[in-house]
Amino acid sequence: MRSLSVLSTAALLALATVPGSAFDYNIIYPQQQKEAFDTTEVPRAPLPWGKVNFLHTTDTHGWLDGHANVPSWGADWGDFVSFVTHMKDKALRKKVDLLLIDSGDFHDGGGLSDSTSPKGAVSDSIFENIDYDILTVGNHGVRTGAEALNIHQNLSRVFGDRFLTSNVDVKENGILKSIGNRYRAFQTGNGLRIVAFGVTVNDPVLRDLNNTEVYSAGWIFKQTWFQEAMKKEADLYVLVGHAPTYASCLDPKKDNPLVCLRDRIRNSTDKPIQLFGGHAHHRNFTCYDDRSSGIESGKYCDTVGWVALNNVSSPTWSGAKALLGDEPHPNKSCAVGNQGDIQDTPYLLDRRYLDWNRVTFAYHTVNLEGDTGNPSVPASFDTPLGRKVTDDISKARHLLNLTYFLGCAKEDYCFNCKKVGQDGNIYELLKVALADTVVKKERAHLARVVISNDGTIRDNIYQGPFTTGDAYAVVPFPNYFQYIANMSCHNFKKMASNLQAKQDVSCIDDGDHNDSSVIDEEVHGSQPQSHLELRSIFDDPSYHQATFSYSLEQRNRERKQYSPGYTTHDALGNDGDDTLHSPVIEDERYMKLFWANASFPNLSHYPPSFDVVFTHYLTKRILDALNKTGAPYTEKDVIDYLPRAYTSREVLVDYTARNWDQDRENCPIRRPGDR
Repeated sequence: MRSLSVLSTAALLALATVPGSAFDYNIIYPQQQKEAFDTTEVPRAPLPWGKVNFLHTTDTHGWLDGHANVPSWGADWGDFVSFVTHMKDKALRKKVDLLLIDSGDFHDGGGLSDSTSPKGAVSDSIFENIDYDILTVGNHGVRTGAEALNIHQNLSRVFGDRFLTSNVDVKENGILKSIGNRYRAFQTGNGLRIVAFGVTVNDPVLRDLNNTEVYSAGWIFKQTWFQEAMKKEADLYVLVGHAPTYASCLDPKKDNPLVCLRDRIRNSTDKPIQLFGGHAHHRNFTCYDDRSSGIESGKYCDTVGWVALNNVSSPTWSGAKALLGDEPHPNKSCAVGNQGDIQDTPYLLDRRYLDWNRVTFAYHTVNLEGDTGNPSVPASFDTPLGRKVTDDISKARHLLNLTYFLGCAKEDYCFNCKKVGQDGNIYELLKVALADTVVKKERAHLARVVISNDGTIRDNIYQGPFTTGDAYAVVPFPNYFQYIANMSCHNFKKMASNLQAKQDVSCIDDGDHNDSSVIDEEVHGSQPQSHLELRSIFDDPSYHQATFSYSLEQRNRERKQYSPGYTTHDALGNDGDDTLHSPVIEDERYMKLFWANASFPNLSHYPPSFDVVFTHYLTKRILDALNKTGAPYTEKDVIDYLPRAYTSREVLVDYTARNWDQDRENCPIRRPGDR
């Protein structure tokens, strides 16, 4: 079986500095990572520029090397560095402000961040090449005290007073300290006065409760430093939060700290408030009143959010009196009835969601070469720093063994664009892989079920080459396997019912071959936050409408054979996506708990007893469910099924390397326009 390479920072740096080694090369690729493909789809229009503008990233989760098999998201962090450099130059020429914002979650996703110890040892130094003005930590930064402390001692100190954690502490030498600064009051280059805060949603299920603390918005309001901040002169309040922008605040002691903070500030002042959210992993824009709004900007380096504000009143403004250039200006309003006469709503704004690729980045900065059907990025786009960052990423990927080819994915495997039981559903693939790889040699002949949960999977598999780096991205959490031997089918069925798992169990000797363990969709107990994040948006009416409503424009997108992608409908309408796509229909939720059957003597019925194997993350839930049935199982009955070095992360690595086509040269990706 194959395993993923994990290197300490010291080992990586040692390899990187060995002269003449296999890793000692000076190639600087003229675009992104050499395995990546760029898109041929061009943005629909120039960006609207206001007097105050923002570029927003969130939930990057270590995806700084880009998405090699997805042309819409093919750029790497070096390309983003070049884009930001050109955008800053453009802002200077226009004499307007451009601020860079990030809403947290730097790790737990990409191999570049997760294959080192500690996480982020390499990726954080790459991330730091963007000179952010305001950023905060995410819930994935406080999963362990060690990771939170590493961010406190390194990443937050690189950014200094710009790294804001208004409600997050970590223990250092036994004393709780704020990971970053509590707030920032500053003036922009053009004199605009800003007061900024940074907050994070509390995740008590996965947070290190012994070494980190996440306070409520109610706690913030009682602090002396908050009272001090609210006395500062401000033309604009900027709230950066690793939290959804749409979740309301009914109780500041327990609800969304980002929106609760907005509500508290609005009760004190009528000045404009701009929110930058995250955590929900989608694109969205929320209006609160005529001078406060919030944006969320995707995930995994698939989106750059753009917000442009106009007419932010400031007595200290020294920038352009009138907007310069040929680009459009913000012409939307969050006022009630904003489709009417905008003359009555002088505070105007706009937003855009940019696909993360070089064609997009060049289009908005240095323009493109060639025709619209086959555009190319001119050499003038790549800045020296951008090229260096791209080269650093390439070297790190090779050193960390992230480019090792495991097999060829002949199709996309996605969360919920395919129904349960269909080819192309990634959980159905995982079932097959679990049955094939999670095998205890001396018990291989015995019937077994291997239980997992939907949070095991964090990303799709896209058609094309599947590498060790992709394996980290798809299954980032390494959970080892345990089991209870020879459990009776009746106890298993009762346990599954208590867990409310949506999968039929028919015991061979009970005469009931169609009884299902399904009662309700919600699973008792905890589950990985990754899919709490993803599922939470399905219950939001605006997101539901965006995903499932077909407007005339969306039908036109399909007819024109645009590639599948984001088709966003938000509080300002359906013109927020920078590049047009056909909708990705995600109308099939998968089971939150599921299992693979293996070595069954009769596939249609469960035998009288069998081994029950599960990831150690589920151990407590399994035992709790069994105890509710009256079954006499305790922790003493739970035994390691495989060596702990073999984890859920190795399952797809092992399976694809042995079962998928190994011809990398004949392994095409799905290009824009393909069906």
